[in-house]
Amino acid sequence: MNEVSDSLQLLIESLRLAKKFLLDTLEKSNLNLNIYTHLDADGLSSGAILGKTFLRKRIPFQIRVLKQLEKEEIIKLAKDAIDGAKFIIFSDFGSGQYLELINHFQLDEAQVPFLILDHHLPQEVSNKEDPNIEKIHQDSIPWHINPYFYGIDGSTEISGSGLCYLFSKIIDKKNVDLSPIALVGATGDIQNRGSNHSFTGINSYILKDAIEADLIDEVDDLSFSPIKPINEAIAYSNNINLPGLTGNSSTTLKFLKTIGILMENPDGNIRTLNDLTQSEKRDISSKIIEYALKYEIDPDIITQNLIINRYILKNEVVGSELHELKEFSKLLNSCGRSENASLGIAIGMGDRRIAYQKAQENLVEYRKKISNALNWIQKDGKIKEMDYIQYFYGEDVIADTMIGTIASMLNFDRSGIINNIKPIFGCSKRETKGVYKISARASNKVVAEGVNLSEAIRKALSLSNLDELGGGHPPAAGTVVPIDKIELFLKNCDKIIKEQRHITNDTK
Repeated sequence: MNEVSDSLQLLIESLRLAKKFLLDTLEKSNLNLNIYTHLDADGLSSGAILGKTFLRKRIPFQIRVLKQLEKEEIIKLAKDAIDGAKFIIFSDFGSGQYLELINHFQLDEAQVPFLILDHHLPQEVSNKEDPNIEKIHQDSIPWHINPYFYGIDGSTEISGSGLCYLFSKIIDKKNVDLSPIALVGATGDIQNRGSNHSFTGINSYILKDAIEADLIDEVDDLSFSPIKPINEAIAYSNNINLPGLTGNSSTTLKFLKTIGILMENPDGNIRTLNDLTQSEKRDISSKIIEYALKYEIDPDIITQNLIINRYILKNEVVGSELHELKEFSKLLNSCGRSENASLGIAIGMGDRRIAYQKAQENLVEYRKKISNALNWIQKDGKIKEMDYIQYFYGEDVIADTMIGTIASMLNFDRSGIINNIKPIFGCSKRETKGVYKISARASNKVVAEGVNLSEAIRKALSLSNLDELGGGHPPAAGTVVPIDKIELFLKNCDKIIKEQRHITNDTK
C-alpha cells in the first residue's frame, strides 16, 4: 500500500469506531441528535451529507448552522445540550475548540456526548508536524476525527465534507452517491490545488468513488466560468491576468469577435463556455497564448492557468450552477454567507425546486454585494500595509459573514489591488458583540516561505493577552478580536509573520 492508502485505512478504522460510538450511544440513551456545522460551502456540504445519511437511516436529527464556534457560543450550546438531552456532531469545526468543548460538555454533573468531524488544525497544534498531535489523537478516541491524526493534510487533501462523506459511507455503502457533495465542499475550500486544479490525497479517492458511480465526469477545459457570458468570463477571471482584457469585458468582446467567436446562440441567448465547441475553445486558447506572448508573459504561467480539470455533475442540468463543482460551491457559499444557510443544506440534500430557485435569486443579490465590496475597496484605497501584513476594515460595506470571501478573492487577485507577497487580513465589525471578525488569507507562495496563519493568529492572540479562540489552516485562518484591541492584535500578527519568514530564510 502507498502512504495515502495507509493513512486512509487508519482514518477509516477510526471512523468505524466513531460510528459505533454514535449508534451505540443513541441506541442506549434517549438523546436527540443535533448537528452543528459551519456556514461556508464546506460546512453546508458537511451538514447536507450528514443530514441525508441520518434521513436514510431514519434517525431523527436537527441541523444548525453557525458563523463560527466561539467561546460564548460553546457555553450556550453546552447549556442547551444539557437541558435538551442531546448528542452533538460538530462538522467542519470543533478541532480548533476541542479543549473548550471538553471543558463545557464534559462536566462532573452532566456529560454531553459529542463527535467532532473536522479537518482544521486541532487546538494548541501549530502545524502538521507538531508532536502533540498523536497525544491529542489518543486522548480523544473515538469522539474526535481529524485528518492530521493520520498524517493527512487537512488544508489540501480532505475537507470537512470529505470526512463526513467517509463517515456516511461507513454507515451505509449506498451513500457513495453523496461523493459529489463532498467534492463541492472541497472545491469551496479551494482544495483542488493539484496540477491543473485537480484533487490530491484523500480527495482523489473520493473523486474516484464519484467517477466509478457514474456521477462525475472529469474533463480538460478552459479555466473560465462555464455559465457567464464568455467575454465576461474571460475578463473577470481570477486565474489569468491579461493586460487590456482583464477587467474589461468590452475589449474582451472585441477580442473574441476578431477570432470569429459568435456571442449569441441561434435562439438569441448569450453564449457561455458551455455553448462553445471544442474547436472554438482551441481557438480561444491559442489566441490567448499569442496575446500573452506579446506582453512577454511567461507562457508556462498562462498554460498552467488556462487549462484546468473541470468536474461535471452528470445528473445536473447543463448550464445550471449545479452542473459544475466550482459553481455549485459558489451557490452554497452565497447561501451561507447571506443568512440563507437552510437553502444550501436543502440543495445539498437534493432539493432542486423551491430551495434551488430561492438560492438562485439569492446568488444574484450576493454577487452584487461582492461586486460593490470589491469596487469600494479598489476605488477608496482601503488596503493598509504594515511591514509584513496588509489589512482592511469592512466598515459598513462588508458584513462579517462575507469578510472571508472578500479576503479570499483579494488573495487570488493579480491586478494589483493588493501586495501578493504579504498575507491579507480582513476585519469586519460585529457591533452587537463588540468585536471584529478576522479572516486572514495567504497565497501558496507565501505559505511556502514559512507563513502559517493558523499559528500566527493563535500566537498574536496570546501576545495580545486575549483568550479568544482562533486558528484554521496555514493559508486561511480566523478569529474574533475585541474592538479596542484590534490595532494591538494586527501589530502582533505583523510581528509573528516577520518571525515566521525570518526563521524560514535562516534555515535555507
